[in-house]
Amino acid sequence: MENRSDLSFQHFQSRHGNVKIAYSCFKAEREKAVILFLTGRAEYFLKYCPFFERMNELGFTVFSLDHRGQGASGRMLAESEKGYVENFDFYVDDAEDFLKNIVLEYAKKKDVFLVSHSMGGAVSLLLAARCADLFKKIVFVSPMWGLIYSMPETLVKIIVKGACLLGFSRFYAIGKSAKDYLKPFEKTHLTHSFENYMRQQSFVTQNRSFALGGPAFAWVNESIKAMQKLPEAAKKVKVPVLLVQAEHDTVVDNNAQNIVATNLENCRKTLIGKGFHELLNEEKEIYEKTVSAISDFLVG
Repeated sequence: MENRSDLSFQHFQSRHGNVKIAYSCFKAEREKAVILFLTGRAEYFLKYCPFFERMNELGFTVFSLDHRGQGASGRMLAESEKGYVENFDFYVDDAEDFLKNIVLEYAKKKDVFLVSHSMGGAVSLLLAARCADLFKKIVFVSPMWGLIYSMPETLVKIIVKGACLLGFSRFYAIGKSAKDYLKPFEKTHLTHSFENYMRQQSFVTQNRSFALGGPAFAWVNESIKAMQKLPEAAKKVKVPVLLVQAEHDTVVDNNAQNIVATNLENCRKTLIGKGFHELLNEEKEIYEKTVSAISDFLVG
């Protein structure tokens, strides 16, 4: 894939703001069940094709979408590289519409599993609180149930809320920019795999419409508000859950994950040693441990 014109997507219309949401289906030849997969912030589902292929081999057909404002989905701002959302619940509403109108229509009577990464983990937990009985099992990989900040969290909340109240909600958050996606490998600590990181950076460089820089104040503010809802949302989830943590995550807070997990009725936790945040984009040994943990849980 060298440019956007080589790619084809299906779309559905969001109930909010006339935004087109891109999605696709990765079918298994010997289909046994269906997975709904939700990506993280600034990602696109094409990034996870190798993982989808592994799931296909196990008999899982995978459906995935690009969240509003990123990937091949519509943007809300003229500055398309700015990470923005007006209301975090819009992500959840888009996922719910996708689930009920497209995924379940396809699955019919087959089991449906929910798998997510990072920001998708916050979206998924809020979705599961609404629709937990529709899923057989749920997997959260490095979920965004708390963020790691460069300053005290209380101060972050004051600054972000203040910026939004003063009319700066669409400005980049402090220290963020349009070119954050071009950070050199050694400054990211997202994966140990230089090859994988550069492959994704090359894809976005060649397909600039997929590029997403840092978040605006509005995204941070909405994410903070959403994460505050997660402990209560977790109490509504009764199906089996697997929480996969990266030992050396510098993006999301494992302690916050542990707190939320105590509210899940049936949660198993797996810590992936040495792993950075992007466990499904990691070097081979860490990646294989992650995929094995997910596979064993889903088919067990």
